[in-house]
Order: sequence, then structure tokens, then C-alpha cells
Amino acid sequence: MGNLVISDREIVAQDAWGETVPDWIMTLVRECDGSSQNKVATRLGISAAVVSQAIRQSYQGNYDNIAMRVREIYMSGDIECPAIGVIASEICLHWRDEIRRGTSTDPQRILMTRFCRKCPRNRPNTNRAAETPAPDTEFKLVFKSRRSANAKS
Repeated sequence: MGNLVISDREIVAQDAWGETVPDWIMTLVRECDGSSQNKVATRLGISAAVVSQAIRQSYQGNYDNIAMRVREIYMSGDIECPAIGVIASEICLHWRDEIRRGTSTDPQRILMTRFCRKCPRNRPNTNRAAETPAPDTEFKLVFKSRRSANAKS
């Protein structure tokens, strides 16, 4: 029988959360132990202090956003995006964050804005669907340049 090695973060999490440490907290602990708390926080889009507070169960805010981000980035696999096909759930989360930040004239971002707003994974206060339904209508990407429209034949 070998010795079981437990990290300091894991001990802190077990002390704070008790017998029922959530799976996403243990994933957060493992990822922080594997690289660094700052790198994990940057990838999650939150501060390193929030990561520490979540592990210690001393965060004063809502844990749902942190849990969702950890699950989307570290625990989920590929998903079916109605706009661009099969993508990693981390890319889906990236696009959802981009859409919330505002609009742009970039054609890819306009396409993603249209589909992300309708996607069940983007709806607040709902359980994220495991499979995203296909779009209602067929779509075709057509981007015309102004030059070709104004060109003389």
C-alpha cells in the first residue's frame, strides 16, 4: 500500500466544504496544483482571489458562475454548436462571453451573435442542454463585398 498524497489546496477544500466537496471544486484544486492558481484564474476569466475564495468556501458572491465556468472549461467535452458545428465547450463559453461584451461588424461575430442568442446553452437560469438543437432553418454564409456590388461589368 502506497501513501496517499493530498495537496495543501485539497486539504483546505475538504476542511472548508466538509464531506461533500463539489466535483467542480476538486477539479479546480487539481488544475491549480497542476499549473498555478493565476493561470487557472486567467483561463476561467476570473481573479485568482476568487479562485482561492471558492476553494476555501469564503466567496461572498454566487458560486453558480464559477461552477459553470469550471465545468465548461475543464470538465466538458465537445458540443454541437448550431452555427459552426462540433466545438469544445471552452470555445462555446468564449463566444458567449464575446457576445455579452457587445457587437462588432466582424462577419463571424455577427453570425455567432445571431445563433448564440437563440442557443439553450446561452440562456441564464436554466440547465444547460447537453445537446444543442439544430437551427430551425437552413442557413448559408454569404458575404458580399462592396467592391463587387459596385463594380462595373
